[in-house]
Amino acid sequence: MAEKVNKLSIDRDYQKYLYFVDSLGNVCRKQKSGKGNLEVLVAKAIERDNNYLYFIDRDGDVARTERAIRKATK
Repeated sequence: MAEKVNKLSIDRDYQKYLYFVDSLGNVCRKQKSGKGNLEVLVAKAIERDNNYLYFIDRDGDVARTERAIRKATK
């Protein structure tokens, strides 16, 4: 189950853009066509922890879930 990290309520247009949290903790969007530059919507929205995956949930908020850990095979 995911937990909310930051309530932003971002309005999203999934027809034209991809939304994500970059490595610096910024909430960004990029055109799906590949044209145009990366657009930062919210600078420094979160402080990242490498044990979690961060994403924009259906409410437009930043959420996180624990990373799956692979077990070593012998």
